[in-house]
Parts: sequence; structure tokens; C-alpha cells
Amino acid sequence: MKFSANRKQYRILIALCAVFCLSGVFTQAKAQDLSAGPAVGETVDLLSFRSRSGQTLAEALKQQSLAMLVLVDPSCGTCTATKDDMEALRERVQKNRIAYFVVMIPNGTETQKYFEFADSLKLGTESFVWANADVKPPASLLTMTKPSHLQVTGEGLIVQKWSGTPPKDSGQ
Repeated sequence: MKFSANRKQYRILIALCAVFCLSGVFTQAKAQDLSAGPAVGETVDLLSFRSRSGQTLAEALKQQSLAMLVLVDPSCGTCTATKDDMEALRERVQKNRIAYFVVMIPNGTETQKYFEFADSLKLGTESFVWANADVKPPASLLTMTKPSHLQVTGEGLIVQKWSGTPPKDSGQ
């Protein structure tokens, strides 16, 4: 049988296989509220997130069929404590040609502080902050546990999400 999918479909298939493999990273999480945050099937406004240089997340994802977004916050101690886990995950998804980006939603604190926090995580990836003054970020992103991961298409469609982070091995 001949496989006749185009390149984009093939990359999505590979990425979904990677998601299946990556889901094991998060299976240890206890009592995750999978209803927290935006729902699978919703769309994230990629135009409202901007990098330090002013590039939108939509522009960064223009050539990507899938990307993994990690939602972090400078006031989140768990974000700092799990930065090595996030780095390991970034390496795994990038091996499967899935881009990995840090996204943040400011709470009135100076935007530069958010970029400094993202830099302190040393994830080696571009970071983006919600920068649309005319549109408030969705409440589902504001209340989502941090850090959390969203896998999105290049158009911002959420295809998978992982709320929170798995606990460190506690011998249980």
C-alpha cells in the first residue's frame, strides 16, 4: 500500500505520535483538572502574543504545523523548580520538529520582567507575552495552572493540553 499524504499531514502524524509518547511524561500527575484552561478544539489568539523584538506568535509559527507552548508566570515557584523538566521536554519535542515556545500573560508587572524571567529558565527558546491592549486574555488562560503545556497548530488550534506539571518522584 502506498502512503500518499502530503508533507504537512505526515508532520502532523509524526507529531501526534510524539504526543502519544510524551503523554507518559504527564501520567504521574495526580488529580489534574483537565477542564482547567482552554479546551482542546479552542483556538489561541496567536496575534496577541509578541516577542521581545515585536514578532507575533503567529509569525513565529507560520512555517510550523504544530508547536508546544508552555504557559509560565514569574510568580510561580513551580515554574522555576521544574525548568529542567521543561528543558528535557523541549528537547524531546524539537527532535520531532515541533517548535517549543514560552508564553506568559502579564498581570500589570512590567513586560520586560516577564522576558527576564523567561530568560532565567534557560530553555533556549523564544518567549512571548500577551501584548494586545485592546483585547483581554481569555480567562481560561489566566486561571490555568502554571506551568502548563498546550500543543497548537500553526493557526492556534489546541490539539492537546497538559495542565500543571508532574510531581517529582516521591517514592509513591
